[in-house]
Amino acid sequence: MSATPSPPSPGPRFRRPGRPAGGDAAVRDALLETARSLFLSRGFASVTIRQIAAAAGSSSATIHYHFGDKLGLYRAMLEAAVAPILGAMQAFDGSTPGAEVDLEEVIGLYGRMLAANPWVPALIVQEVLTEGGQFRDLFVEQFAGRLAPLLVAIIRRGQADGSVRADVEPRLAALSAISLSVFPFLALPVASRVLGLSVDGEAVERLTAHTARVLMEGIGARERSS
Repeated sequence: MSATPSPPSPGPRFRRPGRPAGGDAAVRDALLETARSLFLSRGFASVTIRQIAAAAGSSSATIHYHFGDKLGLYRAMLEAAVAPILGAMQAFDGSTPGAEVDLEEVIGLYGRMLAANPWVPALIVQEVLTEGGQFRDLFVEQFAGRLAPLLVAIIRRGQADGSVRADVEPRLAALSAISLSVFPFLALPVASRVLGLSVDGEAVERLTAHTARVLMEGIGARERSS
């Protein structure tokens, strides 16, 4: 009498296309996280909507539903990255009574945002600064065009309260602050190898503290700097 054959074992399970469990917010977050990873590793132009959907266990239709297209997906990524620092900077722009101007804190917020979103510096190099970069206008609209005026306002308020030198041109000071803050992250692939620098953990706090000190030694009131 022959033994009864065992039922075949089930094959590997794959997530079927469609909305992941958890509602629209969970679906949207999953798509954004997947897009960040793919854009960072492959570059924007090399990644398709279909690839993002497949990696997220979703569908192209779902991406179109939430973001419209790939550009809309990138816009949502920028908005998510900028929202915390934008909200914090608005408290320092002079519109909130009693809020203190603190450029060092602004530099810290900016540095932590860049460290938490390494695709932003990559975006700046690949899609914004290069001639014909397809995200230049979007970057100005969603990022630089919203943060730079706030930074200028903060510097002007610092001049009003005496913490920033009166002879400083606020727009040039804002450019210096942005340059000092962003360049270490742009240079990180080289700086990590030749200088042994990183932006992991407490290293980003040391970097932003150093950046703030260098900036304030240049534009801070003499009594404050000393």
